[in-house]
Amino acid sequence: MKEYKISKVWAIFIYIIGSLFIALFTLILFLPVIPGMENEVIPDVYWFLAVISLAMISLITIGLIDIYKAKFVIDKNKIFSIGVFSKKELVFNEIKGYRITDKFIFIESKNEHKKKIKVSTYFEKTHEIKTWLSNNFSDLDIVQIVNERKEILNNPEFGATSKDREVKLTQAFKTAKIINWSGGIIAAWTLLFPNPYEYAIIASIIFPLVCLVILKYHHGLIRTDERKDSAYPSIFWAIFISSTGLSVRALLDYKIFDYSNVWIPSVLILLTYLGILGIGNKEFNRNDNKVNFSIIAIVLFIYGYSYSTVVTLNCIYDKSESKIYDATVLDKHVTAGKTKTYYVKLTPWGSLKEIEDVSVSQDLYNRLQYHDKVKIYFMNGQFEIPWFKIVEQ
Repeated sequence: MKEYKISKVWAIFIYIIGSLFIALFTLILFLPVIPGMENEVIPDVYWFLAVISLAMISLITIGLIDIYKAKFVIDKNKIFSIGVFSKKELVFNEIKGYRITDKFIFIESKNEHKKKIKVSTYFEKTHEIKTWLSNNFSDLDIVQIVNERKEILNNPEFGATSKDREVKLTQAFKTAKIINWSGGIIAAWTLLFPNPYEYAIIASIIFPLVCLVILKYHHGLIRTDERKDSAYPSIFWAIFISSTGLSVRALLDYKIFDYSNVWIPSVLILLTYLGILGIGNKEFNRNDNKVNFSIIAIVLFIYGYSYSTVVTLNCIYDKSESKIYDATVLDKHVTAGKTKTYYVKLTPWGSLKEIEDVSVSQDLYNRLQYHDKVKIYFMNGQFEIPWFKIVEQ
């Protein structure tokens, strides 16, 4: 019998981080009795934070106990995993095979009603587990690829003979590679060197439509989902990265004053794109988590593409005469997350009656100082979506 537990290095690291968070949330719980803090606590806010703190302390404690108890065991005729609330077991002849991801090893049962056993790759000596599995059971990702390849080569929709289908599959992989590289180049052009600007934006708008044509032309041989266990070529990254480039450009370059007229055309473009993509598309017929995640991802980034298309076209081709307003910088600050966002606080201008924060580029943020004057150019927009830009005086 061989027993595997989480690596000592990872266990110590998680115990330290977990303990620090427990200490932090415990501190929040005891704020009202800490000397000097009694009068600083707002009752409504405190009770909300107290509930959150209790929940987080409970979850972290359970997680730490699970780290201590968790183990995976290979016995004489079975395997089993133990967690804080569960024990899962599979006899050898019940095991269908395994799949390996970056974070976990999944061992699946032939019985669909039995839950798969999940082993973290942060366990010690996971290479031994992988070697044992590869010597005794099938890698289900490879099985899936082999089965899908057979499915392609036996499908008359992809050619009259097996040889024809083989040639088409090879050509489809080449086409997908070209499209994916093209999407990356267009995204880099749009994000890093948008010059000439209008052409870069138009290329980013047209390219996802070209991808849609490619998908429909190949009748399902090229697909949108990016799966390690698939024999089908994919252009997921082409659509994703070109759409992302356009979305980032729209967010960075244009400040929308009123979004009322953005939503309807954005949703219409989204529904049209998804409708054309979905007609006769068999890749989403499987009902599993990977397909569901792929559908959600496609909806999200195609909506980003739709929104950005409306915004960029509205602003690039705006022929309205701008109205110019003056404002003064009252304050400025930076918010940090995955990316930094730079804000300046301006005095009321135009139809705005209150002081508001406005995001600006890093360069403009660095140049502007407190009490500096700025000019605001206000435009109606090609699609009646008003927008503005800020220029230092």
